[in-house]
Amino acid sequence: MRILYILLVLLCLAQQAFAGVKLEAVYPYNLDKSAAHVVHGGSTMPLFINITGFDVPHEQPAHLRVILPEGFKALANDKWRLGSADGRQTAEADWVLPADFGQSFDLLYIQPQTDLERGSKQLLVEVSGEGWHERKELSFGYEPAAAAAVAAEPTQGKKLDRSKFNWYIQSVTLPVDNLGNKDDRAAEGVVFIRDTTLEGFRNRMTGDGATNWSAVFNHPATFLVLDMRNPQRDVRLLKFKAELIDKKTGKVMPGLCTAGKNNEDSEHGWAGDTGSVNETTALISLDGKKTQAFIIPLYVDYFTVLEGDYSLRVTVSGNGQEKVQEVPLTIAKKHNLGLLAVGFSFICLLAVLAFSYKLKGCIYRIGARGAITVALFAALAFGGITLPTTLIGDLLHVFLGPFSGLVTGILSGMLLYLLVVALLVLFRAPGVLTLMYFVKYMLAGLMFGHFTPLGLLSMCVNVAILEALLYLSGFYRRQELGKGYMLFICLLMGVGDALVTFVNMEQMMFFYRLYYADWYLALYMLVNGLLYSSIGAWLGAKTGSKLQQVMGE
Repeated sequence: MRILYILLVLLCLAQQAFAGVKLEAVYPYNLDKSAAHVVHGGSTMPLFINITGFDVPHEQPAHLRVILPEGFKALANDKWRLGSADGRQTAEADWVLPADFGQSFDLLYIQPQTDLERGSKQLLVEVSGEGWHERKELSFGYEPAAAAAVAAEPTQGKKLDRSKFNWYIQSVTLPVDNLGNKDDRAAEGVVFIRDTTLEGFRNRMTGDGATNWSAVFNHPATFLVLDMRNPQRDVRLLKFKAELIDKKTGKVMPGLCTAGKNNEDSEHGWAGDTGSVNETTALISLDGKKTQAFIIPLYVDYFTVLEGDYSLRVTVSGNGQEKVQEVPLTIAKKHNLGLLAVGFSFICLLAVLAFSYKLKGCIYRIGARGAITVALFAALAFGGITLPTTLIGDLLHVFLGPFSGLVTGILSGMLLYLLVVALLVLFRAPGVLTLMYFVKYMLAGLMFGHFTPLGLLSMCVNVAILEALLYLSGFYRRQELGKGYMLFICLLMGVGDALVTFVNMEQMMFFYRLYYADWYLALYMLVNGLLYSSIGAWLGAKTGSKLQQVMGE
């Protein structure tokens, strides 16, 4: 038993022996954590102080005292008290270290004065508390600067305030992507934002379910590039703030927000506990380089933002300095054509449903052989078009990017219309095309699970447009199909597919919040729609004629 008591006493003594604090001090401190051993003249660099307390059962006060080298001064703030001792400036502060284990740290910004000689300097950091005292002496090199902006004086003989030339905003560029590349989808200074009016309807049509408003508001509307110049090689932590300004009144307008945490108080997950209202904020750090570019996300409150022309006011501040720059900004929403395309799709859906009762008569008309042929052609369309397009489409997108559709369009355009027109030549009856597209849609849905309302709308657009064009052109009523007439039908099918391509791409832009440039949309309509489909239809007419001869024999 005595041995157990002795062990407990030794353990307590060992714990008390190892209890205490650890002082860490670094100057000059780089925020990017790279090695920095030289202070350049005119620069403002931080002293990093970190105190780690451990194995102390109660909070304890700590007094900090920093003695600067001769010719150096600390920038005033509300956390430190500035004084002097023996001709050297001092900075003092009182901290309360947490109980048990914890860290307390801060940055003290220090700036060398003018006319200092090159050489080695020493800075002293002292920390004292109840029965303990820590001290650390830091050595670093000083290199005088020869910046023209600092040395220059105006003709009136009034000296410039050198603190105003430490860092400044060179330029603000937007919109850009998350890598800082220029966004070619919009003109400079124009930001397209999503229309959230029908957000719930959009998500249900694409099969995403209920709207996740936190994801909507925490996703940046765009990015901007903040180009900073730092001629004095300062190392600082600065606050970035962006606001929408009315050009006429100069007032701050609602529309911008700052992404925050998603909880019951902040509801939709934006600017809930950040304290920022009608502004996007961020922290940026100058790392001592003369030039530095920051890619900053810009968040929009979609419930309050209004379309129009504004000035984007960018404010960068820190340690008593503030730089402001304004750039023109246009907020725009692209939704008119998308809504029209969706409305047209629903009209096509209603038209297909209204005439669906005639499919039974179509099946009776073409007979069992025709129905089997339709199913065979639909299976060929699925196996030769949908399946390879789905499997290799993503792979082609890696190498060709947005132009991969021009390659897969050979299958989805040329081969598809070859099968469609060949089938129509064999069995020329209204509803044959609808049956083929419906069977193909069911096969794709069963194989890949593509049973979505948007997929059904796209199929109905294809069926309604093509069936209407064939009926209006008299294709089903004509007795003989001459070459000239078939050439007209092939061109008409190409025009119809171009219209289908336009409607479906506008639908995708509306439902999936995508953006296609006008030239890109026109290219797809011309190549995938008109060119590929017309060629495929002409080949299908030739193929259907040959098959018709074989079936007649």
